[in-house]
Amino acid sequence: MLYKEFGKTGLKVSRLGMGGMRFEEPHKTEKMAEVLIRAYELGVNFFDTAPSYCDDQSEIIYGYAFKQMKKPRNSFYVCSKTMADTPKDIREACMRSLDRLGLDYLDFYYVWCLVHPEDLPNRKKNGVLEGFLQLKEEGLIKHICVSTHLEHKKIAEMLDQGEGLFEGMLIGLSAVNFPLRYPGAIEASKRGMGVVTMNTLGGGIITQHPERFSFLMREGDKSILDSAIRFNLSLPAITVALVGFRNVKDVETAIESVNRFEQMDWAEIEALQKHIAEVQHDFCTQCGYCEGCPAEIPIVRLMDTYNYRLLFGPEKAMEHLKWHWWTEDIKSIIDRCTQCRHCEEECTQSLPILERFQQLCRDYEQWKK
Repeated sequence: MLYKEFGKTGLKVSRLGMGGMRFEEPHKTEKMAEVLIRAYELGVNFFDTAPSYCDDQSEIIYGYAFKQMKKPRNSFYVCSKTMADTPKDIREACMRSLDRLGLDYLDFYYVWCLVHPEDLPNRKKNGVLEGFLQLKEEGLIKHICVSTHLEHKKIAEMLDQGEGLFEGMLIGLSAVNFPLRYPGAIEASKRGMGVVTMNTLGGGIITQHPERFSFLMREGDKSILDSAIRFNLSLPAITVALVGFRNVKDVETAIESVNRFEQMDWAEIEALQKHIAEVQHDFCTQCGYCEGCPAEIPIVRLMDTYNYRLLFGPEKAMEHLKWHWWTEDIKSIIDRCTQCRHCEEECTQSLPILERFQQLCRDYEQWKK
């Protein structure tokens, strides 16, 4: 197993972390606990979970596993999260997580799911930072972190709004959306933060559709899993890559991939991204030049959704828009478009952005039925 220091915390964490939202039989607590125990046996010491994961069973499974492990508390690190934004609600959420996990403290506690630029400012007004800081002062949490779906330069502003309290960041990043998310990872790393990637396998799409991502593979790779994990772990700003294990076999397969890890140099990473742009010429590279829409339409997010449409069809695209970007009524957003075509003029790929808007609207209308 590979290990790396988590930001400035001094903690040595496994570069492969366990994500707790993929258990295949979440209501079989004892059986699923074996997944976590096996991961620990093979060197994983970074365990990420949250309320609501896996029918709200994930924290319960983790708690049962920790009890069975009977290992020193400082030999593994546990993360959980809350979207609560008042000190009272944050405390209640934290105590509930600790109770279910059977722990006295959380190593990392996340201000969870910052999707829109206004999310953190709105939560700050309600006292979110004070609530987290109080828990840290009492020793109930050790490190305050943030989980975000923001993109490009929006992350730098969000991190500054954290007033220096954030010690780690969780962000969805894979070979598929690297241009969209890696600049944010760099911003966190520059501030001395640990950076953890969720959706390391593209939410499973990379491993479920290996033929579409075969360009990631090197000679000697046993599977596309090797390629996807290698990509994330090769990025200098990344500390931990989370993988959601469904079962013990998933654990053992992922560990084998990490054991075969060979660092990619930056030239190879850039070449892969260039290849994506060339081979998938209709695929938005998410460079961000189209940002700054006068009507404040989130163009990058909509083009990210269209990428999903190209890969997996309209239904998956609408699900991605709803659950990843927390946006459902796409028509009300696109109706703000003034047809100024500023986005198309700035697009480095000359994509028909306005046509794609209309297609997404039609997809949405069909999806609603």
